[in-house]
Amino acid sequence: HARLDACTLETANLRGANVQSVDFGQLPMLLGHEGEVYSVCMTTDGKHLISGSEDKTVRMWKLDSGECVRTFIGHTHTVFCVSATADGRHIVSGSFDTTIRVWSLESGECVRTLTGHTDYVRCMCVTADSNYIVSGSNDQTIRVWLLSSGECVRTLTGHSQAVTSACVTLDGKYVVSASNDETMRQWSLVSGECVRSFAVHMIRVNCLCFAADGLRILSGSNDATVRVWSLESGECVRTL
Repeated sequence: HARLDACTLETANLRGANVQSVDFGQLPMLLGHEGEVYSVCMTTDGKHLISGSEDKTVRMWKLDSGECVRTFIGHTHTVFCVSATADGRHIVSGSFDTTIRVWSLESGECVRTLTGHTDYVRCMCVTADSNYIVSGSNDQTIRVWLLSSGECVRTLTGHSQAVTSACVTLDGKYVVSASNDETMRQWSLVSGECVRSFAVHMIRVNCLCFAADGLRILSGSNDATVRVWSLESGECVRTL
């Protein structure tokens, strides 16, 4: 099999998990999906990679050997986003079948199916305390769910096109969302109110990521730029 070049992941904070300089060395190519792969993430112990695919499955791989150790089956359409909870107990997946599924990492079973979105689930993340799931959809809404029960506790409305990305602040108080409507919005997870609308890109925003300090957020767009925003002021402080 083709192999990846050696790489080292230096110490980083990944939603509460401290990864200490893991040298992956020569990693095997991970083969097994039967369709395009749309999303990947790592478990917080750094030992496994989770992937979601057009083939409707979620797979878990051992990073040291490349072995697929578990296949999560249940979605009826493309799995477009995956996330691992910080407590190491669950995998969460979002799909074009409009559902979100919560899977036991230990047994591989689907323990909960979250329904409420009326169109493709495009993005999803889990809060650092592993208590809430935040999802965005082509139905133009962001939903906040209790992971323990699957109950939708809040629906955030305001975007006028598909929600393409959503990130939760490290303190769990706010979510920042991006949309095909060319805007970014900051929402209070406590009240559900939109507390800020960012004057953003000239065309749709595809992805978001928080800087390690939690004070800045980066956005990527079809306008071929990456922008760095201050969460405190809402201003763009750099364009890459």
